[in-house]
Amino acid sequence: MSPVTHQSVCPLDCPGACALRVQTGADGQITKISGDPDHPFTQGVICGKVSRYSEIQHGPRILQPMRRNGPKGVADFVPISWDEALDRIAEGWGRRIEQHGAQTIWAHWYGGTMGVVQRSAVERLVHRGGFSRMRKTLCFAIAAAGWSAGVGRGLGPSAEDLAEQSDLIILWGINAVSTHINLMGFVKRARARGARLIVVDPYRTRTAKLADWHIQPRPGTDGALARALMGVMLREGLADRDYLAQLTDFDDAVDAHMQAATAQWAEAITGVPAADIDAFAREYAAASAPYIRIGIGMTRQNNGAVNLHAVSCLPALVGAWKKRGGGALLETGDAFKALNLDAARGAQWIDHETRVLDMSQISRILTDESLETPITGLLVMHSNPVGSCPDSSKTIRGLCRDDLFTVVHEQVMSDTARFADILLPATTFLEHDDLYKSYGQYTVQSSDVVVPPSGEALSNHDFINRLAQRMGWDEPGFQMDAKQMRAQMLADSGLPPLEAWPQPWLDMTPDEEARHFRNGFGHADGRFRFKPDWGDAAMPAMPDHWAVNRRDDAQSAQYPLDFMTPPAHEVLNTTFTASQKARDKRGKPTLLLHPDDAAARGIVDGERVVAYNALAHLVFIAKISDVVRPGLCLTETNYAGEEFEQGVGPNALSHADPVVPAGGPAFHDNRVEVAKAS
Repeated sequence: MSPVTHQSVCPLDCPGACALRVQTGADGQITKISGDPDHPFTQGVICGKVSRYSEIQHGPRILQPMRRNGPKGVADFVPISWDEALDRIAEGWGRRIEQHGAQTIWAHWYGGTMGVVQRSAVERLVHRGGFSRMRKTLCFAIAAAGWSAGVGRGLGPSAEDLAEQSDLIILWGINAVSTHINLMGFVKRARARGARLIVVDPYRTRTAKLADWHIQPRPGTDGALARALMGVMLREGLADRDYLAQLTDFDDAVDAHMQAATAQWAEAITGVPAADIDAFAREYAAASAPYIRIGIGMTRQNNGAVNLHAVSCLPALVGAWKKRGGGALLETGDAFKALNLDAARGAQWIDHETRVLDMSQISRILTDESLETPITGLLVMHSNPVGSCPDSSKTIRGLCRDDLFTVVHEQVMSDTARFADILLPATTFLEHDDLYKSYGQYTVQSSDVVVPPSGEALSNHDFINRLAQRMGWDEPGFQMDAKQMRAQMLADSGLPPLEAWPQPWLDMTPDEEARHFRNGFGHADGRFRFKPDWGDAAMPAMPDHWAVNRRDDAQSAQYPLDFMTPPAHEVLNTTFTASQKARDKRGKPTLLLHPDDAAARGIVDGERVVAYNALAHLVFIAKISDVVRPGLCLTETNYAGEEFEQGVGPNALSHADPVVPAGGPAFHDNRVEVAKAS
């Protein structure tokens, strides 16, 4: 029998939401995964991680329900039936609800799948049960606050705009080669026309190595760099003052504030030579349609929202939005506002008096004895908080509480799954139906089952429905299958039913006027805001460097190195740590150190070193390289905890303090000392 090709969509937390073609053999095994060449954004290109997804699909999966048999954390489980598992959950939650009230139950979920049917199902259960709700802050809250402060809407130029019209492309805080590979195809097309590529990043990433110019500021100083660029342009008469008067809140106070920032001032903060800052500003202002693709990496600082807002001011200063291909993009989410998820989320049951807990604060929530209603029942779905949230050692201490009943629905034995009391098998994206939007391109996509569920795995949607019914809830939302729920959401959204789609996607690209904000930005007065309403008087009133990073803390001197944890090229999502091939390709946990910092500590390449701060100490293999600037060390994640001698991953070194104004952890704003490991 000839191989069969199926249409699918990558479900992982990535801006691409790639359209896939999945080939299966006669035995139902996945033989090949490739990008769909007909999709307007994917254009046949996918990352190596997803092309090797069969290593997960046919790898070491969780295949049956299990209950804990030994101490928490040692992954000692014995098989049980689904009926027994559901009975144990319903009984365990019931006792806790009777004692503490419904808000003692909390679901922790995030980006293990981005499909709206499967991802939203857990909210339906939470809202119906009156459980504690969750604030999604882990990745995007800081960036969204910074972008909204100035622009006000999640839109921007399309990839086609970039490829066809942009003459200067700036990738600021985004390693697109590793985290948004499709974008690089459009960048390549623009460069073939003569467009220049500038990359702004604290270390020489794979993307930076391809750039015409790599600008390498100290971490967390992007606001100073952006303010100085605007100062140069204003002093030299390079701003578009007509545009500023028409569509922004720019005034004499902003003008004076910007012009006071010199390149020399910024050099002292950023480490970027003043001459380079002057040259960067002039090149940006001279471009006809300069485009800035902003990544969330630059926002993972205590001043991250302020930094992003400052960078977002640049296109407004020169009127770049006027020209197709000019402007900036953080995300495309507002293009999908018509997609109504209420049916999947059980929005009719939302009680706004129910508390909302910050997902990034799980380490504190699980260990805070002062909570009026403690969390005694935890449900973890499409999320791996031990591997993904900050201060992971403290999270582990919370998960080890005797009174905490933890249910984990998961595909593989993640760092968090090891602490489950009840561990349940979840389907992969190839084993269930779903509907996908994106935050990096403009299509809505649909996908159906490609292969049957492995073992006894249930999809999120089916598991939630069965559990709800076991809890005694039989409303229509818990009776629909995934296809019916998808159809309901499309109908509620006023979108065509799937059978009327000409291909497995709908193009939701806003018109050119809207995506370039030519008729106004996303605030009530339609003006871009140089003076944001942060809602916090301590934050800068105008674009600036805000010195609140850990480097600025007087007590940080004992930990002299900045420490960052950007994603690895081979492993974007913690799910991929289950692939032994991916682990082998990436190698042992490695810490990048600049030669000057290594020499000062007597460290040589390949040596075992320990990175430590007040939270934890972790052993790495030292890699001495000038791809990082002096004073910065980093490890490209994600490593599973079991890959470290200490049994816990890199986020053990990350503080959980929330970033203002909207929360979220500053994963790249941590300080460590590094020494030879004994």
